[in-house]
Amino acid sequence: MPKFYHINGEITPIEKSVLHISDIGLLRGFGIFDYFLAREGHPLFLDDYLDRFYRSAESLDLKIPFSRSVFTQHLYDLLAANEMRDAGIRLLLTGGYSPDGYTPTDPNLAIMVYDLPANTWEFSPTGIKVITVPFQRDLPEVKTTNYAMGIRKLKEVKAANAQDLVYVDGEYLRESARSNFYLVTAAGHIVTTPEKILWGVTRKQILDLAHKNGIVVEEREVHISELATAREAFFTSTTKGAMSIRQVDEQVIGDGKPGPITGRLQVLFMERVKEYLAGKP
Repeated sequence: MPKFYHINGEITPIEKSVLHISDIGLLRGFGIFDYFLAREGHPLFLDDYLDRFYRSAESLDLKIPFSRSVFTQHLYDLLAANEMRDAGIRLLLTGGYSPDGYTPTDPNLAIMVYDLPANTWEFSPTGIKVITVPFQRDLPEVKTTNYAMGIRKLKEVKAANAQDLVYVDGEYLRESARSNFYLVTAAGHIVTTPEKILWGVTRKQILDLAHKNGIVVEEREVHISELATAREAFFTSTTKGAMSIRQVDEQVIGDGKPGPITGRLQVLFMERVKEYLAGKP
């Protein structure tokens, strides 16, 4: 159970970790975040997550007050203060305290740690059902704090006896609120869109593993009609790894069971995590 967060450069007891109500992260939703895991005392794929966090900050003209080396030390210090080796880590950078409720000022930076999520990287023996939602995220390459659509649709997802959603931009499948989306074609090729999505760190690892293990990857727009002929569908995310999708709306994918390519990618991903940790002191 964590006891401390890191607020603007200081390790702070959780009960005292507060930001003022004038922060436009709250008033206007102007802020960014990122989320990743620590295993065996080390943040996983940290360079990739910091690359994305700094890129997101630059896109919104928000200045991160620490160098990457200092930022990295803060992460390790916070894990040590909480005596945690396995954890979820959230970074939050807001637009700061705004005198007029609209103009950004000096950003506030918070680092939060959580107990490791239950069922992390657990491969589902049945796969999940998802529903489609017509939507295209604003600034999709930036990991902003605006998740209003995904949260709005939680009741609809539950009512459909589904576990998640996938956004559809016109006739093209994009991503979930918190995951990247893929199909496996009849030819055994992975298909995923490279456009109008958040470039996931797990996505980067999965596509690299596919390339290196002889699985053909097509990065192109994915038409919704391709669901009818797909052999497999899956998500990737920080906590899921590769998660099989058995059904999208009323369309059963393939034979309705987790497919061999998704399963193989999950195994390869787990092996990569072990290799990453083995390279740490």
